[in-house]
Order: sequence, then C-alpha cells, then structure tokens
Amino acid sequence: PRSAQLSGADPVVVGEAVRRLVAHGLGDHIDLNVRGPMPKVTRHGGGAALPARPRRFAAVVRAAVGATRGDVPVTVKMRVGIDDRRTTHLEAGRICADEGVAAVALHARTAAQRYSGAADWPAIGALVAAVGDQLPVLGNGDVFEAGDAMAMVRATGCAGVVVGRGCLGRPWLFAQL
Repeated sequence: PRSAQLSGADPVVVGEAVRRLVAHGLGDHIDLNVRGPMPKVTRHGGGAALPARPRRFAAVVRAAVGATRGDVPVTVKMRVGIDDRRTTHLEAGRICADEGVAAVALHARTAAQRYSGAADWPAIGALVAAVGDQLPVLGNGDVFEAGDAMAMVRATGCAGVVVGRGCLGRPWLFAQL
C-alpha cells in the first residue's frame, strides 16, 4: 500500500494537503510523522516538538482526520517526548484517540536521545494502558530480531511492532517476523 507522509505544524496547511492527497487517491493512509528529533526541526515546533504544544497538535490531527472525510485512515508516529523531563506521549495519545486516529506508533525514545540509548519499552506499555482500548498502539525501538518484536509485544501489550533501523542490513527480518 502507498503511504503519504506529512510534517509541519500548521493545521490549515496540513488539512489542505491531506484533502488534496485523498482527492487524488495518492495514499492508502495518511501518516503524521511527528517523531523527528533533529533540532533544526524541533526548534521551530515541528517533529517531536509538536506534541509538546497540545492545542496545536490537536488542531493538526483534527485537520488531517477531518480532511479525509473518513475515506482514508490517519495514523500518527511520535516519540516519548522532548527529553526525560518533558514527556508528551500520554497526552498526545489521548489527543489521537479523541480526534479519531486509526493507530499510533510510539518510538520509545525522546527527541534528546535521538537514536541512542535503550528504547523505553515501559513507555509503550503506559501508552497502551492509557489509550489501547480506544486505538491500536504500535511499539518501535530496539527491534533487531524477530525475538525482540515478540518480547516487545509481551512486555508492553502493544498491538504490533514498527521496525525502523533494525532492518538496515537485515532485510530477512521481515520474513522472520
């Protein structure tokens, strides 16, 4: 399936972009990727910094979901938060559930961590506990082997696993999964 990816923090622009994508049949789903950790993006309120502005984040998600008119599901990929002191995933997950998002994927690191350190799988479990009865929560982080994916599901209760860097140099991982 085709996926259309958007970034940005202006709800009007996001809504219009989604409307156009859906109108032209350019995606089977819309994925709002707000997990980018790079300072050149986050310092302007984009990427992983967007959920730290809950009203703006809600407006962006609402605009995307509304622009699909129910024809195309909207998913959201996000991080645990900006840093260990400013976590946003639980509130952002509740916003996603309230606004009608089809699923959320949580990269279990903060923006400050970028891609280093161990993924915080308990944060995935906390998000599942908070919104898992309303929408599927997918876990992401430190999945390098099929056993890692199974361990994540067992440890967190997540509905599925998103594989990122774990498949680099390991294309067979998907067959193993």
